Amino acid sequence: MALLDGRTILIVENDPTIGLDLLATLAAEGATPVGPANSVESAFALIADHAVDAAILDIRLYKDELVFPVADTLQALRVPYVFASGRSTALMPLRHGDRPFFDKPFRAEEIVEALAKLLAGRNAG
Repeated sequence: MALLDGRTILIVENDPTIGLDLLATLAAEGATPVGPANSVESAFALIADHAVDAAILDIRLYKDELVFPVADTLQALRVPYVFASGRSTALMPLRHGDRPFFDKPFRAEEIVEALAKLLAGRNAG
């Protein structure tokens, strides 16, 4: 059984190459990836249209927009998420400081494992 079988995973990423790599990796792990969204607005549209189980968030998006409104919404919805960014964690608001953070370049498999752990923990709780 793949680590993310049957899970819908939101990808918020402004780099098309990284977004496509994450799409392929998530699909290979049995997930249904949605995105990649490259703006807060497009991420909100995907959240509205899909029952998202977890998310991967880049910090800086199209036109230097920051992803934190999306993270706030996911937190309010109790949807687990991780950050995957080439930006310093110094940009991270304290309210999101406890979330897993992956520096670019990252291995997509590391993110899959982190998401699987977060989802398992949510289901156990």
